[in-house]
Amino acid sequence: MDRRTACLNQANAFREKALADPEHHDQWIDEAIKWLERAMEASRRVAVTVEGGDASAVSEVP
Repeated sequence: MDRRTACLNQANAFREKALADPEHHDQWIDEAIKWLERAMEASRRVAVTVEGGDASAVSEVP
């Protein structure tokens, strides 16, 4: 499982906790939002591989 999917799964778990625990709803929603932000950050990072001749390079694109 990639990092983005793991973060989305964690966000979903916190949303479910928010529904099941109305007394702490806001706390669980805040946690879900944090995990959604992490998922968005993970989806922005893309590895790009360029091969040519005898050299190859790998860089991360924000």
